[in-house]
Amino acid sequence: MRRVALAVLLGAISGLQAQPLVDFPTGNRALVEGRPQDFYMFVERDFEGEKSRPWQGGQFGFVRGPRRSSDQLTFIQLHEGIDIRPVRRDAQGEPLDQVLAAAAGKVVHTSRAPGASNYGRYVVIEHRWDNAPYYTLYAHLASIPVEPGQTVRQGEPIGVMGYTGAGINRERAHVHFEVGLLLSQNFEAWHEAHFAGSPNQHGLFNGLNLAGTDPSRLLLEARRNPNLKISDHLTGGEPFFSLIVNDSPNFSLIRNYPWLVAKGEIANPPAWKITFSRAGLPMKVEAVKDRVAEPVAVWVKDTGSAVVATTKGLITGSPAAPRLTDSGKRFARLLTWPD
Repeated sequence: MRRVALAVLLGAISGLQAQPLVDFPTGNRALVEGRPQDFYMFVERDFEGEKSRPWQGGQFGFVRGPRRSSDQLTFIQLHEGIDIRPVRRDAQGEPLDQVLAAAAGKVVHTSRAPGASNYGRYVVIEHRWDNAPYYTLYAHLASIPVEPGQTVRQGEPIGVMGYTGAGINRERAHVHFEVGLLLSQNFEAWHEAHFAGSPNQHGLFNGLNLAGTDPSRLLLEARRNPNLKISDHLTGGEPFFSLIVNDSPNFSLIRNYPWLVAKGEIANPPAWKITFSRAGLPMKVEAVKDRVAEPVAVWVKDTGSAVVATTKGLITGSPAAPRLTDSGKRFARLLTWPD
């Protein structure tokens, strides 16, 4: 039953025979066996004078960077994937787990320089589900045996688990795993215009250009619903904020993921309202009848916490009067660059 449900999760890739998904994406099956503490790698935390190692910090979402305001505890640091523990180590404690392709697809990026990003050595694979491109990312690898352009099968080894990247030691060795979509086909030009002093070494597959969903929730939903469509999963989460951008021929998001726009919306409207999850994943795109002078925030969920702390720093102000921050304006411009 597990293999059937997981195979449905990521489906067949055009021209490739679908294989059962290897559990997300190593031999660690603790998540589906009800032992999340043995699935997620803990984080080191020193908060209010108390040191701890909560496994919850290995989950997806705002699970890091605790801040207390009055009697309310808020986590302000977004973890954009999940951290999966090794299940095998040698006598010295080195992880031995192979990292496996979550689904059949094409390797589109490998970063072999450990210091080139916080991801350390990482691999990105492109898949097609619901006739749209999706991406899985595997980070902190010790070694990478695959090359860009290479086709891989589901379950095929694409690396060995390690602890390359910032802030990770051998004890905390894990694979950081993401599932997401691409924000812009013109990311490289946008990055050059906005971060001229910081060269982009990862092309389109820089983490700034990948918006993720919770891989664990996706896995568990597919087990409950063998007929789950990936598009239904991505549009079925909790909306958190919305912004408006003018229409542009460079708005590749709706070309790659046309189901973001509901049937019946007018084609090529003056502007678009985009609604995002708290993690910044586009969930819905709606036509707007009037152009805007510049990208603008129009709605944010009221949580009782500071807006800037709950929107990846993209929005400030208040739920009644949200405003894009400078980073929020850059983010909005990315979606239609060059606008």
